[in-house]
Amino acid sequence: MTIRTLATSEVLRRADEIAGIYQRAFDYSDERRDHFRDTRIAYLPLYDGALTLGAFDGRTLVGFVYGFDYQPEHWWPQQVGPALDRAGHGAWTEDAFELNELEILPEHQGRGLGTALLRGLLDLAPQRHTLLSTTADPADRAKVLYRRLGFVDLVPGFRYAGITEPANIMGRQRSHA
Repeated sequence: MTIRTLATSEVLRRADEIAGIYQRAFDYSDERRDHFRDTRIAYLPLYDGALTLGAFDGRTLVGFVYGFDYQPEHWWPQQVGPALDRAGHGAWTEDAFELNELEILPEHQGRGLGTALLRGLLDLAPQRHTLLSTTADPADRAKVLYRRLGFVDLVPGFRYAGITEPANIMGRQRSHA
């Protein structure tokens, strides 16, 4: 397995492949896959500081992680920023990186690829804070990974506007080396 940085131009060229991994990782519908490709991947060039890493088995992409600078004018910060403030964690939005997605094909999960991808991204992101949203499900395996790499719960049970399922907003502070 190889982990390497993907330029945004390569991410856009591989949009169908990346969306397919997203779909299979969550067992999502074709419609949800296409929406992810046509919005989240297609919009990546609009975000400052975008970083993407891919996990490869030979030449086949089997997983990815990406994120970008936390930008208050974008949708996610507008949703979570006020909740972080109310919870007393507003300072976490300063000098922050937004971890957007980390997905591995099901047949490649449990082999350390998620850890390698996440560590690689955290090493590249220069910000002091990294923020992410994950499910509120206590059995979510991703939370185990995030906690193992230093993420803490900042706003458990967060609710996005118009979405019934609760989420967990988590953050990680870069240690001073």
